[in-house]
This record gives sequence, structure tokens and C-alpha cells, in this order.
Amino acid sequence: MCRVSVPLPVRLVGVVTAGLLALALHVGWLVTQYGLLALPLGAAALLAALSVYGTALAALARRAGRPAFWTGMALAALGLLGPVALLAWPEARVAVRFAVERPAFEAVAALWREDRLPAADGYLGARLPGPLCFVSANCHVTSFGPDVLYVPDRLGIPDDSQGYAYFAGEVDSGPYDGYGMLICPEIRLSERWWWMGRC
Repeated sequence: MCRVSVPLPVRLVGVVTAGLLALALHVGWLVTQYGLLALPLGAAALLAALSVYGTALAALARRAGRPAFWTGMALAALGLLGPVALLAWPEARVAVRFAVERPAFEAVAALWREDRLPAADGYLGARLPGPLCFVSANCHVTSFGPDVLYVPDRLGIPDDSQGYAYFAGEVDSGPYDGYGMLICPEIRLSERWWWMGRC
């Protein structure tokens, strides 16, 4: 059996690209957690990524063969253009994030349906278990009555949010109280899941 060795610079570029894509998919979490600091933190992440890309691609150009260099270039292009596309086209970001993390969203819905979430922790709702915390921007989910589970993707200041909703029954056009902002089902993601945006 032939083993293919992937050069370290290509692996570094791949890890940085995965990090930038994850950051773009979870931009709502970044804004929720850091508020106005989200922009400089994102810029710092981009500068760090550019530094790694430049160093790794220079090393590949000097020492590695053409396939490794072009693989590194393709990954770097994906790492730079992918997040820009996801942030410029929010509908795509919403759909891609849901598709990539659907098992986690379904696990949260299963906990809710089976009444295995802890009691509501005040205004924000029930706290998610640690391994599923990343699904929500603030590690909490809430219900809009007995048939709708709401998973915030972003919470703003002073009080507003957008996020994902699981409808156990018929989809009602709303509006719903998204922590102070009226939100309605906007993008259908699956039979039961919808993106909730401003009405």
C-alpha cells in the first residue's frame, strides 16, 4: 500500500482555512460574545491567517513539488474567498452552517422533544449541555410555546436576535419574540427547521 505524505505547510494552510471557515460560519457567536470587539478580532484572525499563508506558501514554493504548492494555493484561496462569500451572502452562510452542523441541531431538537433540557435559566431559556453549546450563540435555547424551539445564532445589543427554529407542528408565520425583535420564518432549511429573520 502506498502512503501519501502531506507536507507540513499544506497541513498548516488546511488548518488555518478550516479555522477561517468555522469563524465565518459562527460570526453570530463572535458578535454575541465580543460585541464591538468582533471586528478587530476578526481582522486580527485574518492578519494571522495571511501570515501563515505567506510563510507556508513560500516554503512550498522553495521545497515542495508543484502539486503540493498548488494544493496549498487552492486551500489558501478557499480560506480567503470562502469566508468573504459566506459573510457577503448571509442566506448561504445560514444554509451551509445548518448543513454542516445538522446532527448537532437535531440532537438539540431531540433533547427538547424528550424534555431532557434543564429548566429555563431566566429570560434566555434552557442552557445546552457542554458538547452542544456551540449550536447556540449564547449556549441557550428557548421555546415559542409548546411547538417551536428557538436556537439563537446572534444576539444583539440592546435586545434582538436571529437564529434557527425547529417547528414540531405546523409552521406559523409569526411573528415571534426574538429577545425583543419580532422575527418570522424566513428560510426553510428542512422539513422542520427554519431560519428566523426580522419580520
